[in-house]
Amino acid sequence: MQTLRFAAAALVAAAIIVLPHRAAADPWGNVDCSLQPNDPRCDIVVVDPGNGGSDGGGSSGGGGPMVCRLGGEVVPCYSEGFGWLGSDGCYYGKDGGGFMPPNEYLKFCLDPATGDLVYQGIVSLRNPPVTLAAMIQRAVSQLDIPRPVIASNPGLDKPQVVYVPVWWWVQPGLWRTHTASASLPGITITARATPTKITWHAGDGTSRTCAGPGTPWTGSASPSSPSPTCGHTYATTSRTSAGGKFSLQAAVAWTITWSGGGLSGTEPGIVTAADADIEVTELRAVITK
Repeated sequence: MQTLRFAAAALVAAAIIVLPHRAAADPWGNVDCSLQPNDPRCDIVVVDPGNGGSDGGGSSGGGGPMVCRLGGEVVPCYSEGFGWLGSDGCYYGKDGGGFMPPNEYLKFCLDPATGDLVYQGIVSLRNPPVTLAAMIQRAVSQLDIPRPVIASNPGLDKPQVVYVPVWWWVQPGLWRTHTASASLPGITITARATPTKITWHAGDGTSRTCAGPGTPWTGSASPSSPSPTCGHTYATTSRTSAGGKFSLQAAVAWTITWSGGGLSGTEPGIVTAADADIEVTELRAVITK
């Protein structure tokens, strides 16, 4: 596999791409941004209209295409075959065979004398190139991740009774993978949010984690039978709690992944939650003679 990786790199090393409007008279002059990344003429600004037009390439919810500027001049954020613009003014891409580890990239930098992109070798990056990171965040920010809608039996509007099993569940449509994409010419990044677990905080100091949305109660089940997947049996009433009710919460944990252009990765997870106030009481037996 190592031989294939370096063979692919050797083929790319012979390639040169000429960016439009590049010449020795361009704003860089004789500045080599790969060696002098702090020079003001090497400043990278990523403008994402979906993020209110701010620079830095943050999040987004729509808007127009992302725009990248190097030294004040518009340049491609992504160059097909050469990769993503980095914070040093160089482009970072992958071999066509997919043999490179996730943190390794083929590096191409601008030759200030000719305005050409020239292969610089294989490098390791701790974080993705700045423009790739911006596209990932744009795709992630456009995910429409639903909050859970809590349902129970007995119903939320009815008093729960101690020592009688309660069934908990959320809307079935929540429990699926939700996707969103962000695109530039030649590349699309797709983000995915997948629910992994739901933690129910009963309000009485206990909690339970379930691997799915729970099972809706139907009339065919006995009111005294526990849920086969997710539920609770209260042992204390809510009489002494604030307002005489417990605060029930359902918190859904989501894993966030992304992929595109032969790349993939993960982002920090997200939690969506909902609350409901419930009364828990007890039934008293009355003995008469």
